Amino acid sequence: MKKEEFELTTNLLDEAYKNVRMASFAIDSIITKIENPDLENLLRKQNEFYLKTTKKIEKISEEFKHKPADINIFLKGTSFAAIKVKTMLNNDTTKLATMLIDGTTMGITEMIKAQNEYPCNVDSVKKITNSIVNAEEDFVESLKDFL
Repeated sequence: MKKEEFELTTNLLDEAYKNVRMASFAIDSIITKIENPDLENLLRKQNEFYLKTTKKIEKISEEFKHKPADINIFLKGTSFAAIKVKTMLNNDTTKLATMLIDGTTMGITEMIKAQNEYPCNVDSVKKITNSIVNAEEDFVESLKDFL
């Protein structure tokens, strides 16, 4: 594999990894505020997808002798604080679903941008990034039921 192709592939893996790690982190940050059991169950299923996908990305990255870049500590801290403040002020189901839809939509947008910015010819990488976009689109549709 040429250096440029390697860099495109590993950059896309990094972006996919950050996407699923951030989504899982956000779910972990908000799940204790959820009072609706159906919404909580949905988030647990979503988080299961993100955790499995994290492992898959780590495994694919190993094939390239690459350790995927994680979300930075500053972003993690500011996101955690923002979630806590927003849910402290209002934690009704509709508000939480709206926050989750906004965050998931941002994840979709960032993943599609990364796919375009780092075009990749490796099937396993294309497959996993497409699965993230598809799953997140499905999650948004499921979350609409709670608005």
